[in-house]
Amino acid sequence: MPVRFCVAVFLAIVLPALILVGQAGGAERSWHAYLAPPAACAGSIDPAASPRAQRRAITCLVNWARAQDRHSRLSQSHSLQNAAALKGRGVVSCRQISHTPCGSDVAAPVRQSGYEHARFGENLYVGALHSASARHVVAAWLRSPPHRANILDPAFRDVGAALVRADGVFYDGGAVVWIAAFASPR
Repeated sequence: MPVRFCVAVFLAIVLPALILVGQAGGAERSWHAYLAPPAACAGSIDPAASPRAQRRAITCLVNWARAQDRHSRLSQSHSLQNAAALKGRGVVSCRQISHTPCGSDVAAPVRQSGYEHARFGENLYVGALHSASARHVVAAWLRSPPHRANILDPAFRDVGAALVRADGVFYDGGAVVWIAAFASPR
């Protein structure tokens, strides 16, 4: 009888605790946990920072988020930056917020840039000019599970980001399109 009582107590107390610990460890973290503090990445909170400073801030913020899950840092890739710019120009010229503007192949800009990839993903953001900082852009991506998955994908090795002006396209005034291209080489 005492053994059954001990087993019952064990199951009643310890088992629920183990289940909760297992869920906490495996549960998806809030997007807030992946967003770097404002001072962590230079130029990340200034929506009027130069495009170069904002690109560096995007990469810094992405790598900070990856570090929260102990994923390797992504290297900046000039080829992927070119691919991101090509995609951004396609989005603007087709006037479509789409990964396949005007029906184009999603990975065509990556191939055009000369990056031979085994795996590829991209994130898009459209906003009013000077209304969103790099931190705001990455926060928007982190709030979206598919975009966050691209940022945190452990298979990716490289990143390239580009900012393309879209004046009068998506807003009456100035607008910007941010593209981040993530990939792993063949």
